[in-house]
Amino acid sequence: MNAKRFLALLLALVMVSACIVEAAADDAPKYKEEIIIAMADEFTTIDPMQTTAETNQIVQDCTHDLLTDTNLATMQNEGELVDSWEMVAPDDWIFKLKENVTFHDGTILNVDDVEFTFQRAATISTTANYVKPIKEFKKIDDLTFEVILEQGNVDFNYNMAANSLAILSKEAFETMPEEEAVKIGTGPWKFEEFKSGDYVSLVRFEESTLYPVPNTKRLVFRMIPEASARMIALENGEVDIIMSPSATDYARLEENPDLQLLTEDGRTQHFVGFNLENENFIGQDPKFRLAMSKAIDKEEMIIAAWDGYARLSTSMMCRDMGFYADIDGVAYDPEGAQALFDELGCDGMTIKLVTSDASHRVKMAENFQAQMARYNINVVPEYMQNSALTELNTGDGKTSGVEMYIASWTPGKNADYMFRNPIHSEGGRNYSHLKDAEIDALIDAAALETDTEKRAEMYLELQEKLTCEVIPWIPIAQNTLTFGAAAGVTGALIHPGLVHQFKYAEKIIG
Repeated sequence: MNAKRFLALLLALVMVSACIVEAAADDAPKYKEEIIIAMADEFTTIDPMQTTAETNQIVQDCTHDLLTDTNLATMQNEGELVDSWEMVAPDDWIFKLKENVTFHDGTILNVDDVEFTFQRAATISTTANYVKPIKEFKKIDDLTFEVILEQGNVDFNYNMAANSLAILSKEAFETMPEEEAVKIGTGPWKFEEFKSGDYVSLVRFEESTLYPVPNTKRLVFRMIPEASARMIALENGEVDIIMSPSATDYARLEENPDLQLLTEDGRTQHFVGFNLENENFIGQDPKFRLAMSKAIDKEEMIIAAWDGYARLSTSMMCRDMGFYADIDGVAYDPEGAQALFDELGCDGMTIKLVTSDASHRVKMAENFQAQMARYNINVVPEYMQNSALTELNTGDGKTSGVEMYIASWTPGKNADYMFRNPIHSEGGRNYSHLKDAEIDALIDAAALETDTEKRAEMYLELQEKLTCEVIPWIPIAQNTLTFGAAAGVTGALIHPGLVHQFKYAEKIIG
């Protein structure tokens, strides 16, 4: 073969190869560069330690990571920044971090970042209870640390999955203003812009070492309070995903070929509670609390608040948690309730009820008011922002003026977390201000028990005592969680514990 023919053949091969590469590129999926998610509530803070509000934590889940977290495919607690852990004893735990995890500021995650995060968490009310059990923190090497607990807890790995306990960069806090340092995480997304009351936008982290770089380039979380407005925005193509669509729109989502309805059983326990420190309130009498438990028609309240898209609760504990037992609880018994109310002289009494201005809670309160009127009990509801409700309920129960309240509790999957925070006398979300030494001792003992059968018996006892005898609050229902989305959208995962995941939300186009 002469030189000219060889060069011509070589050029032809190069051209063919180029055509093949171009064809392959043309066949590669193309992704929508920007995904817009419409949320019902306002995003209020970038700092993960300053909030427990789900809206904030959903955004922060994209930008920051936890030591352990729930795998939404297996629904098990697994390592996120942690590679492995060992319970040496119930009060002695060793954790090993994953290698070469990069923060948004380019630094590499190590144990110093974890220790700094824990130290900062101890100074902030939202996070202090998560690190309070730690008696001693020991750095073994750059990737390994040991924690010695004040008392044993066989579920301590779940503490590391608290969303407010996202790991922060120590170096960022040493080199940046705090308002910038709190933005630095290890997630696949970085903060771009935040306009209060309007939206927060994220851009993908191109140098991510913990995750593959997302196909989507930009995530935008828009605040659209009205469910009807969110639905219209989805139908018009202004947004790609809507959270908490109205139940009246479920059929529209299912019947429209350009849309889809995503559902998941929620882990949020909605309840009606009592302030047990209000000395002037009849709710201090357990007979009154039992009467209320018998008096509420939960099925009716579920229809009123969620159009029936919820499961009635017979136990204070949530269904998908470890050690949940399907107890009978307190059955709806209006005649038995009336007899107790008559015995206690409740005819014509007035009760002050507080709750948030969230639509489902307003509907619960209005229905509760209507139901109690049948017993000639006047319920006067007061509505406020959820942050104000939390502040009121966690303040001094003797002086708050609260008599009854409507709230909810969304725990992790571990049984100890279900009871410790909202029930234990030292719990950070003990809205009822329950101070019961026997209940405290049972919660503490169950957290130490390594025998599975004995532990199950303890949690059964807790469920029965709290739901049927002590009754700090009356469990009503666990509601169904829903998204609406454009057809073709994937990677929007509903979390039973409400911290929904959008790390890999994307849509193929063309």
